[in-house]
Amino acid sequence: MDRLEKELDIGRQGFETFLGSLATSFGAKISSGSISLDKLRDTEALEAQLGRLGHGAVAIYTLAGEDTYRTILVTPKVERAYEYPIKAADLNRKIQAFREALQNPRSDPRPLAQELFHILIVPALAEDLRQAKAETLMWSLDGALRYLPVAALFDGKQYLVEQYRLAMFTPASETRFDAAPANPKRALLGLGVTRAHEDFPALPNVAHELQGIQRDTADRELLDENFTETAMKRELRRGYPLVHIATHFNFQPGNDTQSFLLLGDGSHLSLADVKNTNQLFSGVDLLTLSACNTGMGDATADGSEVEGFGVAAQRKGASAVIASLWPVADESTSLLMQEFYRLLETQPGMLKSEALREAQVALLHGSLQPQKASVEARGVAVVSHAANDVPAGFTHPYYWAPFFLMGNWQ
Repeated sequence: MDRLEKELDIGRQGFETFLGSLATSFGAKISSGSISLDKLRDTEALEAQLGRLGHGAVAIYTLAGEDTYRTILVTPKVERAYEYPIKAADLNRKIQAFREALQNPRSDPRPLAQELFHILIVPALAEDLRQAKAETLMWSLDGALRYLPVAALFDGKQYLVEQYRLAMFTPASETRFDAAPANPKRALLGLGVTRAHEDFPALPNVAHELQGIQRDTADRELLDENFTETAMKRELRRGYPLVHIATHFNFQPGNDTQSFLLLGDGSHLSLADVKNTNQLFSGVDLLTLSACNTGMGDATADGSEVEGFGVAAQRKGASAVIASLWPVADESTSLLMQEFYRLLETQPGMLKSEALREAQVALLHGSLQPQKASVEARGVAVVSHAANDVPAGFTHPYYWAPFFLMGNWQ
């Protein structure tokens, strides 16, 4: 035991030296961004929290420097640091190329996915995850990495979502991990749009999606003309623990007024309106945004972050949020969401992160089959692939990888 304690002390001393080098390498960026040195130094508190969470939970911080990408792993017992030599501009180009490949169902994204896997999860980190018996990876992502779907990273044999439960944590969610798990049989509020409005195409599968996720007589549905801002806010005040919104989202980087959810009567709920409404999602255990780009934010000229809808919803009270990273296909999204809620409802005690993982893997493995080719997308730009150009089924990451869970993953 004494030997183990000495090894841990040596490791902590080395970690403190590493943090000192970060201050020199990153300058003002690390103190003004989403991750601070004080936060990284407070790893003992995080270690204790991870121990309470259980389920093989570990935290992974990523830091993209000008010439070096760095990763910090925190487990219930130790913290370790890793480096990979790559310029920030080169890393950003790889992320952009990967996102483009993922959004084309005719492409094979695995070569890029494997390349990025070995950058983000260097061999030493992969081995330490195995040694720690990690099961749940909690990611704090930096810069352009926030828009990288880690579920679609590929080690040469499997996607990361096939190996681990995945969750993102932000400053808005760090205090909510110890909250009691949700009772999946509690009431759900479903809000959706099926009809075309302005430049937004119809979403015919939304009605089936909302019907498929309702499991209780206390559940409530507001569809099309019944889904207005007034009705939505009235129902939210009733305290539904589960809220599901299936519509279009128009994302305009850096413009809260022009970034909005399309409501069922054709009106808009802007990101500015959300931020100006006090505790809009107070008491919501899980907010599922079955729409496009709800996980996207933006960066200003000085590198600071402009929040997207998902993070804003957390700041307004939601304990956990499922959001997306690009315009999502209508039919596959409907299938994925119905499977997600089915798993929560039929398997008592199932973690939100595990239900999402299993639903995504079901699409990946072809267990959830389409009835027809889907070309409608829940975003401004419709993904217009001809049916005979798209591989059969929804196995491509385009269909399952955009969705990710922020906040309380239990």
